[in-house]
Amino acid sequence: MRDVYGSAADIPALLDAAASATDWDAPAWRVLWLRLCHQGSVAPASYAALPALARIAESRADLALDPALFLAASIIASKDGPPEISDVRNVYAAQITALRPVAEYKLELVRKRPDVLYALEVVAAFEDLSIWQRDLDRLVNEEVELDCPSCNHYIYLGLVDGALVATADRDAVGDGLPVQPADPGGLGAAEARLLALCRAHNHAAVSRELLQLFGQATCPHCGATFSVADAMA
Repeated sequence: MRDVYGSAADIPALLDAAASATDWDAPAWRVLWLRLCHQGSVAPASYAALPALARIAESRADLALDPALFLAASIIASKDGPPEISDVRNVYAAQITALRPVAEYKLELVRKRPDVLYALEVVAAFEDLSIWQRDLDRLVNEEVELDCPSCNHYIYLGLVDGALVATADRDAVGDGLPVQPADPGGLGAAEARLLALCRAHNHAAVSRELLQLFGQATCPHCGATFSVADAMA
């Protein structure tokens, strides 16, 4: 069996070492991330590691930011892997089912804005919530970069005092065009679920950001209005 870089012969030993480590910078976790989900790419060993990762994550549900849970979610959400990637949700349905409540519980434990977004993305992975299982973390640094669907020019969305604005120049966000938030009553199933999770776990500020991420932006180059989510996909 192979991981992203080659033979996966020592992955079981690395998983054993990682089971007692909660620090993301622990050597075992650093190597596991590199070899099981490197920049979103996965391999057969990544899937074979899912039962062990699930056991580790279930054993420490009170750990707010658990590398085991996040790695499992990233593997499940990946679109860059071997042929068996198409059936991963069926093969590992038991692990995914077990990790869903663990993932949602993290939303009770996190408070910092970036941590909330990361925790939401993990839930999105286990629940297969559209592009958000891979792209929600693009908002972590209070910015989203994309291309206008109409003219293909670069657009920078920056967060200014909780409001997303669109500009052609990241140094000119003060003059950006405000993003129109989505109507909560008109959201798709994936977006409605993420908004409901925010509200259920008292993350009001993040819920306001999500409505903007799910909303409409105006291109500063050509003036076209477009769905932010569609442009991110």
